[in-house]
Amino acid sequence: MTTRPDLTALDAVLTRAALGHAVAGAAVCLIDGRTEQRATTGVRRIGDPAVVSPDTVFPLGSVTKIVVATLVCRLAAAGRLDLDDPVGATVPELALLGDRGTTITARMLLSHSSGLVDAWDDSGSLAELLVATGLFAEPGTVFSYSNTGYVVLGRLIENLYATSWEEAARHEVLAPAGATSAVFTTPSAAAAGHVLNDHGVLVAGDLWPPVSSLFGAAGATMHATAADTARLVLACASGRTADGTQLLPVSMRDEMLRQQIALPGAPLHFHGWGLGWALPAPTATRGATARRVVEHIGGTNAFVHVEPDRGLALAVLTNFPEGWALGEDVLRGALGHRRDLPPIGPGPDDVHPYLGEYRSPAFGVTVRMALDGRLRITNPLTGGETDLHHQHGDSFWADFGDLVSEVSFLVDGGRARHVHTALRMLQRAD
Repeated sequence: MTTRPDLTALDAVLTRAALGHAVAGAAVCLIDGRTEQRATTGVRRIGDPAVVSPDTVFPLGSVTKIVVATLVCRLAAAGRLDLDDPVGATVPELALLGDRGTTITARMLLSHSSGLVDAWDDSGSLAELLVATGLFAEPGTVFSYSNTGYVVLGRLIENLYATSWEEAARHEVLAPAGATSAVFTTPSAAAAGHVLNDHGVLVAGDLWPPVSSLFGAAGATMHATAADTARLVLACASGRTADGTQLLPVSMRDEMLRQQIALPGAPLHFHGWGLGWALPAPTATRGATARRVVEHIGGTNAFVHVEPDRGLALAVLTNFPEGWALGEDVLRGALGHRRDLPPIGPGPDDVHPYLGEYRSPAFGVTVRMALDGRLRITNPLTGGETDLHHQHGDSFWADFGDLVSEVSFLVDGGRARHVHTALRMLQRAD
């Protein structure tokens, strides 16, 4: 492929990566020490000539959780909370969950091990949300990604700072990190969301189902440029901003990056979770002994990768559903990290323990056997159906299009009672 002579290295990487995806618009920033590269492609909204520029802001989605986690860890470093003390005294709504709710700690909430059922809806209050969702497991025992948990953390921050979590974020994290573009609204010039229609064509549409403002701390409202996002996540992961301002003491920064809980089964992308941060699984080009690496995603449209000991951060922000996959391709092109799909195993001896329906309030999947004997699973994002590929034991994987995910069954008494996929634990519903 020939590139224009004026393309920078990152421009070329983004151009090549975009060829494999249905792209509306994207902005990328790579910081490596004192070097900062930026690249953009596409338009803010299909049908509108306005192109994406380095100043275009995108929705960050759950990348917002890194800011929330940093705020909570700053409170812990200042002695204003203990990560292992129950937070029920500060967030009294947790008592609505009974005795188990009052044992939930900040560490559990930050690492998605609180047992709180995931939700993304129009709940009008925290009390309403907790009563409607509840607990699916004993707090502290199992990983399952939970937006609900970060709604609780947002309330914890507000009650301890005596202000909105957004104002606390601006003062405590965003301003020191120099993230001047970050806002908690949708500016008129922001990149608009897009979805694939029934014909596989990108059209304007909501990237995620609409939710109430209650979910701001979980990722519903924050927007920023790619450059500010890269600076922000690098500051949060290193504990220090570009101008030397300390966000976190080294010991607390290290605790954020340390694995708090492992993911079930044989995960593809992340092997465990820290305090806010996802810990990527080893790849063909980055073994288990490599320098520390942390990542996070925002829906399936945003992706950040940080190597804090190297002073490196990559932010890939998009306005279409394949943004995470594009981000992985940019990561491979820019840094050489490659995450290959696992080989397909010979298949389990007996598929019947896995067949059935699995649900949570956020989404569900159905596993069935086709007439030709193949295992099939419904796509939690679209409801369509795809093949379920065996890895080993009770571990499988599926290509859902926007997302390639592990599918790990938890079998008890000869029958799967739960399945872990798309980072969530789903319970058998049949």
